[in-house]
Amino acid sequence: MASAEQALFEALRAERRRLADTHGVPAYVIFHDATLMQMAAARPQTLAELAQINGVGAAKLERYGAEFLAVIDGMTA
Repeated sequence: MASAEQALFEALRAERRRLADTHGVPAYVIFHDATLMQMAAARPQTLAELAQINGVGAAKLERYGAEFLAVIDGMTA
């Protein structure tokens, strides 16, 4: 994993932890590490692109999609 990709993965993990703490659920309920790794590699820019990542279903897309896209956008800007 390239350093920029690793940095994005860590930022996505931090966002997942924040959301998990907010909702009182384990982090894996938000997204698994494999899903975050795919996000870091693909760097989706839209909800439609995010929906193509394995592990991102309609409910999670609606519930968490904007937050994760904001992290990706912040790391690529």
